[in-house]
Amino acid sequence: MLAPAVDDAAGQCSSRTVQDLKCPRCAAALVRLRIGGVDTDVCEHCGGLWLDRNELARFDRPGDAFGDALVAHLRQFPTVLLDASVRLRCPHHPEAVMLRRPYSPQVPVEIDHCPQCGGIWLDTDELAEIRG
Repeated sequence: MLAPAVDDAAGQCSSRTVQDLKCPRCAAALVRLRIGGVDTDVCEHCGGLWLDRNELARFDRPGDAFGDALVAHLRQFPTVLLDASVRLRCPHHPEAVMLRRPYSPQVPVEIDHCPQCGGIWLDTDELAEIRG
């Protein structure tokens, strides 16, 4: 399933498969989703989301229209039972094991963070939980 993305710069939708990036949770191919001028990578099998360094700040505020659109897009994919104890590897650096840490002291959502590139993996519904 390939759903449209919302891109504020062009006013058009765009999405494409990212052949070389695999989901760290289920190994499905990630799909590039351009939203709010930011290229994100979505797993349409497990509903996970890859964000490069500093991209999470673009979507984490409650009430932000682009964050709302991204959460709505992710909710169309099936929720998969996850084993949070499994350590994930970075899609960009498969040799790097990501660190599991709380998003913030105020928001106790556990996120996966790559120590090598600073990217963030969010499992199903974690972006929604971060946004409150």
